[in-house]
Amino acid sequence: MQDRHPTLSSYHFKRAKSDLIEVLNEGSYVMAEYSERTGVVKWQRVVQASQKEKIEKWLADHYPVLGRTKSARGS
Repeated sequence: MQDRHPTLSSYHFKRAKSDLIEVLNEGSYVMAEYSERTGVVKWQRVVQASQKEKIEKWLADHYPVLGRTKSARGS
């Protein structure tokens, strides 16, 4: 059961604009915005540091910065 990510299951991700992903909580409040263009996450509400790390990693893995290839990111 340790492999499950309860942090991620309590959030959902929605494309707001062509290069902007919103992170919403269970109540559909916007918690953060992630820019695919820059890779920057702007937090709108307080979230535990451990949850932030997991969410930021998930966003980077699933929505890589536009224009970068995997080989360029791995360097």
